[in-house]
Amino acid sequence: MFDSLTGNGRVWIFASNRKLNESEKEFINEKFDVFCKDWSAHGSQLKASFQIFDNQILVLGADEDFEPASGCSIDRSTAIFQEIDQTLKIDLFNRLNLVFKENSEIVIVRMADIQSAYDSQKISDSSTFFDNSVNTLLDIRTRWEVPFNESWAYAKIKINA
Repeated sequence: MFDSLTGNGRVWIFASNRKLNESEKEFINEKFDVFCKDWSAHGSQLKASFQIFDNQILVLGADEDFEPASGCSIDRSTAIFQEIDQTLKIDLFNRLNLVFKENSEIVIVRMADIQSAYDSQKISDSSTFFDNSVNTLLDIRTRWEVPFNESWAYAKIKINA
């Protein structure tokens, strides 16, 4: 994951509320190919990479050992995500949508619905939980995907004994 980026990198993670089709993924990848080649902070080129995971999770990474991202450069990246969000009519900015993988499929659960999703076995203790709040390369490599019962979100449910 992000093999071209090393050291103290940062990541920005946005999960779509639905699976992306091939033409949408192509559109997004083309946008970020151009963006990553031109992305700069205070006139200095940033070393960046972009990937789509599981046809639904968009991740932009920057190697901050090479050149740190600035507020203005981060604003430019956010503008690209907003453009994609609006053009494709997807929801990338709802941070109350939690992302799980159950039986190799991405499952989006609204925070308010986490208990009912658990009770109905839409998600389980062993479901993979994507902690999209991580913001470093180290964290995305080591603690982005964790079993649900080892995540911060697990504290949101009540176990019926």
